Amino acid sequence: MSDPQQQFPPAPGAQPPATASTPPQPPYGSAPSFQSAYPGAAAQNGYPAVVQNGNPAAPRAGRGADGSARVALVLAIVSVVLGVLYTVLFRFAIIRLSYDLHLGAGIIGTYSIVGQTLLFLAYAVTLIFGILGTRGSRAVQAGIAIGVGGAGIIGIAFALLSNVIPTSF
Repeated sequence: MSDPQQQFPPAPGAQPPATASTPPQPPYGSAPSFQSAYPGAAAQNGYPAVVQNGNPAAPRAGRGADGSARVALVLAIVSVVLGVLYTVLFRFAIIRLSYDLHLGAGIIGTYSIVGQTLLFLAYAVTLIFGILGTRGSRAVQAGIAIGVGGAGIIGIAFALLSNVIPTSF
């Protein structure tokens, strides 16, 4: 009647015996101890593991830099589109509106200054976000934004300076 192989349910808080296929488990609610086979790998508790010489692993650049690089690339594309749109609309304003509506040079000059100032600000913000984005893993995108922003700033600076230089000597 009594079977020597009979199993009783485990008592509360007791652990089942370890077998060859399952290693012993820590009690519920305690943090498992984890030793990484790779130096510098993060432990399961979220803290970086200590490498052989006792120094913590070097922290990786944050996601903020990756986000800055992505924003810089989008701003670079938007700035280039705005530059092309400004150029097309400026040509339209000079040719059509000045001929049809007899707009004076003052209105066209104001349009030019306002448009170039807005483009300058767009290129400057692109350049700043590109510089901030170089710390992350998206350095190529940040480099593209730096190039577009820098070239745009230099182009607008020369355009504004060419209006100041007298053409007759």
